Amino acid sequence: MKTVFRAWMGLLLTASLAGAADVPWADAEARLRVVLQLAREKNDRSLVERVAAAQREVRRRTAAAEETVRALERAVGVDPGGWSMHGLKIFRPTPELQARRDTLNRALAAAMTNDAGAVQAACAGLRAALGEQAGLPDARRAGERALPHPLSQADAVQLFLGALASEPKGVREICAGRTVGHNMLRFYADILQGACEARPAVQAVHPEQLPELDRLIAGACGILLRHQQPDGLFPFPDLRGQNLRFGEMIAHQVASRPDAVKDGWLVLADPDGGTQFDTGVCGSALLAAGAAFRRADWTAAGLRAADWALAQRCVPNFNYNAFSVGLLAHAFQATGDTRYLAGAIHKAEVGVLPGQAPNGRWLDPHNARTVYHLIILRALHDLWAALPAERETERAAIALAAGKAAGALLDEFATAGVTTSALRELQRQAALHPRADTRLPALLELNRAVIQQKCRRDGRFKLGVALTELAALTAPPAAR
Repeated sequence: MKTVFRAWMGLLLTASLAGAADVPWADAEARLRVVLQLAREKNDRSLVERVAAAQREVRRRTAAAEETVRALERAVGVDPGGWSMHGLKIFRPTPELQARRDTLNRALAAAMTNDAGAVQAACAGLRAALGEQAGLPDARRAGERALPHPLSQADAVQLFLGALASEPKGVREICAGRTVGHNMLRFYADILQGACEARPAVQAVHPEQLPELDRLIAGACGILLRHQQPDGLFPFPDLRGQNLRFGEMIAHQVASRPDAVKDGWLVLADPDGGTQFDTGVCGSALLAAGAAFRRADWTAAGLRAADWALAQRCVPNFNYNAFSVGLLAHAFQATGDTRYLAGAIHKAEVGVLPGQAPNGRWLDPHNARTVYHLIILRALHDLWAALPAERETERAAIALAAGKAAGALLDEFATAGVTTSALRELQRQAALHPRADTRLPALLELNRAVIQQKCRRDGRFKLGVALTELAALTAPPAAR
């Protein structure tokens, strides 16, 4: 979880314009850096070793370098040549960016500790430097399509319950308050949030299933409370030896702080801001559960997380900041404490909004990925829902940014199909701007159909998407 901006700028060290006839080896080396990043994300050690061997080959400038690079690009899903994935454009570094890398990096990092104006100026420089590549992700997922299949609320609840029942061992362990495997705490937060959001529909359609669902909620809350640290943050599992990317990150922290890992968990905050991820989603889920069940202990745990988030500085990774925006918005709704609202607005104005690119995504290639883009859109929706009606200026700014962000999602879905399940946020966008984009109703239906396709085949159920997305399927007709 190193600062994504720095990692991105690291790609520029040897970058060259694709197809430049005088230094084709430099172009190949830059493309291999992208391939290596994706191979590490796949946690594929053999593929990482193949990339390392190819990098040595490229440095020797062998005649087979281009063929080797293209084969590796195919192995990680990049279209040969390195300019697209699944037919959709992806980011490629250029010599101009390489020349400005240090200045741009320092400007954005320094601005994040200052004010919105400084960040806006730094982001304006980034937009100018990136040009047409502003807001292009460095990776894309393949899209899915499915035939529309209208679903009643009763059928949607049955699908939700059936998907849970398809994982009996995991559900049983979580109900007992026990963790499953080496999952991150965000996994239990999604289960908790999804169960809370689907609970009214389950109560209306299958009230006899409510006790089991409530046991799942209580078990997930117990897991989160047991692992929350005294200062309010939520830790990260020690994945050394199991995950290339996260294992190296943890090893680096332990090297400088031997007390960073305790009982199998990284208990110290990531200095680059990544701890905002788990703390944001876990705190928000606990606040939702506390409100639904009037459990003061669950609410208090969520507020401890919010207090921790309130004290964190903004970082050059926009989606990390977005997690804290969402958590603080929920904390304000739970308490009416204006400290939380002020913190959410500040973090949005400094750490989120300035980074939006003209295409509706976020400037840097990592945050422009659809999955992180969706995280930022969720935070914008959370903040808009929390803002009092009289805060017209802030509400208008958030609504405008959310509209552009939703439009970017719709652009991708219309072209490629559903690349990341986004039903929950598209429903919220439809409530915010019901007639803003004529494509929205059809693409909402496409998202519903793809969720059904992922979770039910040949008459059997499976948990094929995040539980929050399945919960969105159970929304009452008026919310669809």
